Amino acid sequence: MQVNILAGGYPDLWPTDIFDQPGVWIGADRGAWRLLKAGVNFQLAVGDFDSLNPQEYQFLKEHFQQENIKQVPTVKDFTDTQLALQMAMTFDCDLIKVYGATGGRVDHWLSNLWIINEPVFQPIIEKVHFVDCQNDISYLQPGYKTIQHLPGMKYLGFMPLGLVDNLHIIDAKYTLTSAVNWPKMWSSNEFVDELVHVSFDSGIIMVTQTKDRSNDDSSSSN
Repeated sequence: MQVNILAGGYPDLWPTDIFDQPGVWIGADRGAWRLLKAGVNFQLAVGDFDSLNPQEYQFLKEHFQQENIKQVPTVKDFTDTQLALQMAMTFDCDLIKVYGATGGRVDHWLSNLWIINEPVFQPIIEKVHFVDCQNDISYLQPGYKTIQHLPGMKYLGFMPLGLVDNLHIIDAKYTLTSAVNWPKMWSSNEFVDELVHVSFDSGIIMVTQTKDRSNDDSSSSN
């Protein structure tokens, strides 16, 4: 089963097939209002809804089951995306895709990408993907891991979230053997075949599969 979360990020960063996804939907803050406006069936709405004006929030309450709206105080310990991920954990799912969580304010973007480092999300580390029109961001726990090339993506990157021991990038275009890795983005790697294998002994690694927005290789910034 797949759970999809729509956060409040800008629609121009959504992939074109966003609403073709299987599974159930959760709206986080303004994401819930956007799901409603798009005519998408969704199960839960969560957040402080401070990004909605009073008319928009009233529209949400009038057109969505109020018992499934989980409003929290603006002053809280968790972001709206964190709360949506916690709700996703209550479903028996093997994949969680989060949309609308990149772009915009850099503090929100970085907060979202580092969420998975929190102990509460340990059970779903390898289930979560943050997705937009250029990027698919996933996470790996220690071991010997296989990464499948996603259609349309050109570049492959790896970033330890904290200390990672004995990292090996085995069969990508650029291989790596490194005993100890602090947070550093190993970017602009590429697939040689459809699979890349990595191994490491401790920590969490963020994996990025990306493409230039113009699909023009010459527009790469690296």
